[in-house]
Amino acid sequence: MNNIHKVLINITFFSVIFLLIICPQEVRGGEKDNIEKHFGYAESLFKEGDFYRAITEYKRFIFFFPEEKKTEKCYFRIGESYFEAKKWAEAVEALNVFKAKFSSSSMLNDALYLKGMAEKNLKKHNDALSTFEEIIKAGSGESKNRAIYQKALLLVDMKEWKRAGEAFSRIPEKSVLSPGAKIFSSGLENIDNLPRKSPTTAGVLAAIVPGAGHLYTERPRDALVAFLLNGAFIWAAVELFDDGEYVAGGVVTFFELGWYSGNIYSAVSSAHKYNKKVEEEFFENLRNRTSLSYYHDNKRSSNYVILSMRF
Repeated sequence: MNNIHKVLINITFFSVIFLLIICPQEVRGGEKDNIEKHFGYAESLFKEGDFYRAITEYKRFIFFFPEEKKTEKCYFRIGESYFEAKKWAEAVEALNVFKAKFSSSSMLNDALYLKGMAEKNLKKHNDALSTFEEIIKAGSGESKNRAIYQKALLLVDMKEWKRAGEAFSRIPEKSVLSPGAKIFSSGLENIDNLPRKSPTTAGVLAAIVPGAGHLYTERPRDALVAFLLNGAFIWAAVELFDDGEYVAGGVVTFFELGWYSGNIYSAVSSAHKYNKKVEEEFFENLRNRTSLSYYHDNKRSSNYVILSMRF
């Protein structure tokens, strides 16, 4: 009996030791499997374009596994999801969080690029310029080149033609963005040759003959309205003064001066609008010929900028 008792004690002891060694591994294995499932589910939602649910799952992953390496990717994906959902302000905020937490990340340039593009869409041009400049100073290769390209496009939007041309000229010949940069550079060289209307000329013509300034700026309908309206008031004032109705004539003249001044102001404004429209159409044509898009390769889990060109 004593021998049997000793055997049972030994079996129990070694069983306990075995369980102490094996169980933690099984628990760890189960936890690892759980981590992969959580992250995989969030990634599947992102790839399907269900960005809001993906954001929720990435945040859930960060909450449950704060020390896991994949949290870095989760923080990036949250910003990227907001960007893809066109929630620009939320994207900027999320990407700023990523930048603060992972300042040495291999994904930092991608995060900054998305942040700059979101700021651009928010019309925060100076913020976007600073963000792209940050990439330019620290980046290299195509990462740097795409930041230079976007900086140049921002300067175009800000009508800083000279600085934009200088930025486009910094794109290396070997870069995939070089053809697009050359198209913009040549376009900027011809910016002064665009057909424009002189605001001064438009104002002078409108002062001489109401409606002439609008006709000059290729707005015939406005020209006709200005001519008839001012003509009617002038004719009425003349008739009233001829009939000795000086008070009524003075009142009509007072109102006519308002219409007359408005006609001049409107003609000058029409010239500015004409020039703005010409410039916008010119650059829109350049953009259409050199379409730049952001692309995420799900298989390689990499981000790319694609330049599409039309001839």
